[in-house]
Amino acid sequence: MMGVRTKDFPVLIVDDDLGVCSGIEEIVSHEGYAVSTVTSAQEALEMIKTQSFPLVISDIMMPGMSGIELLEQIKSISPDTVVIMMTGYSSIQGAITAIKAGAQDYLIKPLKYDDILLLLERNIQQFKRNKQSEIFRQEVMRNQTPFIVGESSGMKRVKTEIAQVASADLSVLITGESGVGKELVARAIHDLSPRTDQMFVAINCASIPSDLLESELFGHEKGAFSGASTRKYGLFEVADGGTLLLDEIGEMPLELQAKMLRAIETGVFRRLGSTRDISSNFRIISSTNKDLAEAIGNKEFRSDLFYRINQFEISVPPLRSHMSDFNLLIDHFAIKKGRKESFSNDMLETLEALKQYSWPGNVRELFNALERAFLLAGDGKVLAEHFASDIVNATKSGNEKKSFQSLAELENDHILKVYGKAGPNQTTVANILGISTRTLFTKLKKLKVIT
Repeated sequence: MMGVRTKDFPVLIVDDDLGVCSGIEEIVSHEGYAVSTVTSAQEALEMIKTQSFPLVISDIMMPGMSGIELLEQIKSISPDTVVIMMTGYSSIQGAITAIKAGAQDYLIKPLKYDDILLLLERNIQQFKRNKQSEIFRQEVMRNQTPFIVGESSGMKRVKTEIAQVASADLSVLITGESGVGKELVARAIHDLSPRTDQMFVAINCASIPSDLLESELFGHEKGAFSGASTRKYGLFEVADGGTLLLDEIGEMPLELQAKMLRAIETGVFRRLGSTRDISSNFRIISSTNKDLAEAIGNKEFRSDLFYRINQFEISVPPLRSHMSDFNLLIDHFAIKKGRKESFSNDMLETLEALKQYSWPGNVRELFNALERAFLLAGDGKVLAEHFASDIVNATKSGNEKKSFQSLAELENDHILKVYGKAGPNQTTVANILGISTRTLFTKLKKLKVIT
């Protein structure tokens, strides 16, 4: 049923009614969880002092120490523990008090089988997110982010900027080529922010038809247009309290951008087909592989929207500009896939040769190439022949490179070098090179740096 290893999540049930304890235990243990039951808050407290319980289900009304008092004690001992309170219809106010005191959820007696399982699943996942966020927060502060791999100066700068802006609640624009990991950066900002316990919602503005994008963002009422058979909640509403990532915002239709600007500036919007304003407290993070300054000049992007989403910019470097991280990235992916032993000593030469390839698809392309190599290698060692022919041919040509280069080769190398350091803003790169942005665009496309 659940996407977690249940045996790793012991559950403690606390109720002075032994029948209630037994009933919940039967349901929860049937799902594979290790269940402990006690009939008093004091007994529960003693167990929590010596054992780790990711989740506690406790009654509110108990003799001696109440459920609310137990909740406060649990949070002081183990802040990550998820606590669900149980209450009768007559004491619903107690459930509200419990939520304010730090309980994640509540169950109403008489208990229903499906309600118990739903809350169990939801709150176990919340516990996992809490733990991951805390680990992530600690690692980033030590500049050893486990999910953003790289020790080059460019990647250290990215990790430093993430830590700097995360708590500021500014709108962030993440720029960089396709495949560099812009969404990973956005998730890192969210996980380190005060909004970490709320929703992180992402939408790719380039993958949704323009006539549907507005409905996805703002939602719609039943009957708002043909096919709108039910009310739909938009992502601005879903992200209330959390973070909304507008991926590839440069592809957003111009006619929608004015509505976007108002919603971002005020936090107020309307569902399609509605006359009622809705307020939502969300943080906007945008990403793009487009030169938005050039798009503004071409009347394809609104300058006022650009300034609103770009209160803080993080530019993620392309892989070719931080090849010193190449082996770290390969190690990271191999360990993640449980294939660290797939690389033999004689493979090191092949890894060095792989660096001759330009990796236009960046880290995404590298990981896809490794996935393919692992598949073809089976249980054996990864060899050069397990990589795609265009990558292998590029490494061969790199190894057989002439001592002298043609003017065209020198020009291409210089363009790549400048773009790697000053990109992805094509206007800036073009000014450094002394050529027009149109010429630069043509050359970058020919070099397969952009598509």
